[in-house]
Amino acid sequence: MTLCMGYSPPTGNLGCMTFTETANFRGDDQACLVEASLACRVCLSGQIDWSLRVADWDHEVVCRCRACGDERVVSLTGDQALRLALAR
Repeated sequence: MTLCMGYSPPTGNLGCMTFTETANFRGDDQACLVEASLACRVCLSGQIDWSLRVADWDHEVVCRCRACGDERVVSLTGDQALRLALAR
């Protein structure tokens, strides 16, 4: 999510900040806690399609809500990425 606060005369740029959402489950949590962590933040639906993106140092999951269509990227730890990879 990017939040822009307005024009900055000294730099000539918009004052923008990017926020990163981080998953809220542990690698050994029950499946219901993993599902709740990935649930839609807009309509609270648990009907989520997700795809895992794993790089050498960065892990994230792209979540898309089947109910309202909202899409977001959630940052993961190594344990969280492993948990989701094993769930597929």
